[in-house]
Amino acid sequence: MKRFLSALLTVETLVAGVFYAIAAAILFADVISRELFASPIWGGQRMAVLLANGSALIGIAVAVALNRHIRPSVLDGAIPARFDPVTVRLGHLVGAAVMFGGAYFGALLVLDNKAMGFTTPPLKLEVWIAQLVLPYGFASAGLRYLFFAIDPDLQPKHEDRI
Repeated sequence: MKRFLSALLTVETLVAGVFYAIAAAILFADVISRELFASPIWGGQRMAVLLANGSALIGIAVAVALNRHIRPSVLDGAIPARFDPVTVRLGHLVGAAVMFGGAYFGALLVLDNKAMGFTTPPLKLEVWIAQLVLPYGFASAGLRYLFFAIDPDLQPKHEDRI
């Protein structure tokens, strides 16, 4: 299981990084094109936004995998430490439920936009294609939380963070 999660993290990190690098390159080229040739790259800003959004949504799963996600700490210490094994697993199950809920509603959004035929101006790209990363990012994070609930040792500890 640990090897699978590690391989998945590697692939997702690379894909998110490539998406973001391409978005930055497009924006850089667009600025240069505007300044030197007084003409923007056709659809460049829209492509960059879609790629950056894809990178961010995959980043949800990466953040969960690295144990670097935002977590409210207001209730830390409210439950005695002897219950930590139970509360940690319960927290992972709640996290999985929230992420799978996000994946479900993200999938509904994708299906609705596909049925309606929405496109992204000026690219004429069907928007549901770019939105596929929404349910994927949430489902991947939910799967990780589920694995962490089964075996909390799979989650990186505080000192294991990169």
